[in-house]
Amino acid sequence: MFIIIIQARMGSTRLPGKIMKKLLDKDIILWSHDRCIKSIANQVYIATSTNSENDILENLFIEKNIKYFRGSENDLLDRYYQLCIKNIDNKDNLKIIRVTSDCPFVDTNMINDMIKFYNENNYDYIINHSKEGVTPEGSGIEIINFKSFEYLWNNENDLSFREHATGMLSRINKYNDIIKIGKFIYKPNNVNNELMKYKKLSIDTNDDYLLSQKISNNFNNYDFTYEDILKFLELNNL
Repeated sequence: MFIIIIQARMGSTRLPGKIMKKLLDKDIILWSHDRCIKSIANQVYIATSTNSENDILENLFIEKNIKYFRGSENDLLDRYYQLCIKNIDNKDNLKIIRVTSDCPFVDTNMINDMIKFYNENNYDYIINHSKEGVTPEGSGIEIINFKSFEYLWNNENDLSFREHATGMLSRINKYNDIIKIGKFIYKPNNVNNELMKYKKLSIDTNDDYLLSQKISNNFNNYDFTYEDILKFLELNNL
């Protein structure tokens, strides 16, 4: 069973409330959710924190009938873990797909390709964010089995690690003997890979938001792919 967990919160020092800003007529958080829910994953949840500033998100999730969970503000390992413990009955074959809410253009096709890659290989954890391929910031997807995730939850005491959750596995070698780590290398066709790999598609600043508006306005729909975006950026020298 594969579940997508999109981490989301209103607190942002550089661009407050960014995930409630709109692209076309839809909130950024809903872009992330709606693109994930079209994938072959079994379920999609949004995990936010119990801080009162996130009440506005809960109201949105209730209105849109979105599965959600509220947990720790800064301990992402615990927020994800408690979501699974309280919502998933059978965790023996559970795989968690981690996505962030400030990445509105997360690619449904890439999620599906990574699920297939995970099923065909013997890894505990995979990530697509590697400069061996083309993964600009804002396209990050990770998959980890629950057994490995529970091990991290039980054994990791570094607060900076817990705040960045599974993303830390690709940065340090601390768990290499326990968790088998693999990389999903994405190399799109008809795209200048070297030119595109250092682009940024996540939304952290107003400039990022303006670029995301250019992208969404160009396609004027919700179903364009990651490769479509890269071709658009390349052709328009953005």
